[in-house]
Amino acid sequence: MISNKQTALFLKQLREQYPIAFKRNYLFYSMIKTKGILDELKELIPWVLAAMIFISLSMSLSPYIASQFPQFNAFRAQGIAVLAIMLLFMLYTPIVIKQIKHSSTSLYQQLRHTPVKLALLIVLQTLNIAYIESTVLQIILFFFALSFGFVRFYKENMFREGTQNEQYFYLQETRRICFWAYKQVLKIQFKSLFTSKNSTARHTLRQQEKKFIDLHIQLIRYENELCKIHKHVDVETYLDSLM
Repeated sequence: MISNKQTALFLKQLREQYPIAFKRNYLFYSMIKTKGILDELKELIPWVLAAMIFISLSMSLSPYIASQFPQFNAFRAQGIAVLAIMLLFMLYTPIVIKQIKHSSTSLYQQLRHTPVKLALLIVLQTLNIAYIESTVLQIILFFFALSFGFVRFYKENMFREGTQNEQYFYLQETRRICFWAYKQVLKIQFKSLFTSKNSTARHTLRQQEKKFIDLHIQLIRYENELCKIHKHVDVETYLDSLM
């Protein structure tokens, strides 16, 4: 089992070796980490933020849409506002999923189908606006859109009871440099496109590429080990821990 001291030393060495990896390198997921499922009050923070930002935004957009398009009744104006927010989620979700894919294997397995779920919600909302015109259905669809497109990215739960704040921090720092290593591979591959095949520059870039590929593989495995230590594998193991 990896101890806190080992992780702290490992990250310190990486910080000394790659200081730039920890500067302006942000991950747009897992801002809040919690234990279990709905075990802490801070689980509600993402929902409060979602209500403040997106519900307020939909309420502001609706009158504007109604004023610009008089042919739409109040329901359709509100429905289009909700649809616009769903489309906004769909725009940035692939970016977040890409970050997760290359920095946290276990979390990616949980969230990789989010774009498909959002696409289904968008189709259902479009049908609701055009044909069904159900306010109840619209509320349900908007709730799930907020959950898939914002809340599940903002918070990460299923952590074990004994997990401490420093362990949350170490996990996120590992993910940050993990994604940074992946970005270095992409940058080197891009540079390689503009160098001749047998040149010294291409050879140097290949060596750098291999170095960062190895680093990324090492870090993604390390992050996975940390998740096994600090998180429940799935809902079933979490429920078993309560019994």
